[in-house]
Amino acid sequence: MTYLEFFGLKEDPFKITPDYRYFYPSKTHRIADNLLNYVVRHGEGFCVIIGEPGTGKTTVIRKFISSLKDNVIYALILTPKLSPEEFLKVVLDDLGINIKADSKHDLLKKFREFLEKKVSEGKKILIIVDEAQNLPEETLEELRLLSNLETANEKLVQIILLGQPELDEKLKLPQLRQLNQRITNKIRLLPLTEDETFRYIYHRLAVAGKGNIRFKESAIKKIYKYSGGIPRIINILASRSLMSAFMTGSFIIKPENVDAAKETLNPDMVVSNSLDLLTKGKILIYTLILANIVGIMYLLYRLMF
Repeated sequence: MTYLEFFGLKEDPFKITPDYRYFYPSKTHRIADNLLNYVVRHGEGFCVIIGEPGTGKTTVIRKFISSLKDNVIYALILTPKLSPEEFLKVVLDDLGINIKADSKHDLLKKFREFLEKKVSEGKKILIIVDEAQNLPEETLEELRLLSNLETANEKLVQIILLGQPELDEKLKLPQLRQLNQRITNKIRLLPLTEDETFRYIYHRLAVAGKGNIRFKESAIKKIYKYSGGIPRIINILASRSLMSAFMTGSFIIKPENVDAAKETLNPDMVVSNSLDLLTKGKILIYTLILANIVGIMYLLYRLMF
């Protein structure tokens, strides 16, 4: 008997592949999904989604793609470490466009003609780039030039970039200032809160068939503590906790199962400090306020004496 059969599950609820059926609408993930739909619906030029590794950027975009209507054509670029010319050729290939041109100028001209034709037919064209922090600066500039393709009324192509925080830093470079100024739609995916982690785990169990599993609240608290609310790490810890419980013949996931799961992880994946990002932010703010108060008191003391 496999552990899935033991727990009465149809499939692994905590697989780490970006299966959009398991999309959980946390606060920032829900905003990201809404933003993507808004951008397409209103013909906005650029949209950027930033997130640490494992926060669910690819799952968000897969869920978004699954909901696209037939009038939307898209190119999904998963290996973006390409020169401007290579990038353009990959985009055309993914869109199913076979254009023969003697120069880049001719290529762009024929690409524009293709876009104008599709837009006149009521189509929308998207270029979606995952792991966009790997885009060379000159290729990012090429994207800005592509965003110039427009009619008097609308953009001919819309561009969605997903990447790690390094993308945000790259976009702030002086040489990419013009591109950054055009990005009016941006969202940063945050780790889940403790409450969202609880709901996330049971949401995934429900999608996988629910079964006869119960996570003790104290076990979920440990999963949250060790994962820092990062969905990918939550999945790994939860999956290995299930295996640990299976080995003991238990349908209840206890804190000791989570501890056993933690021991199998790469130590670099485990959050050693149990303070979440929000708590750290509050501590920093309080520290700055206290420092200001001390500074003001010192100045008053010097003035008075």
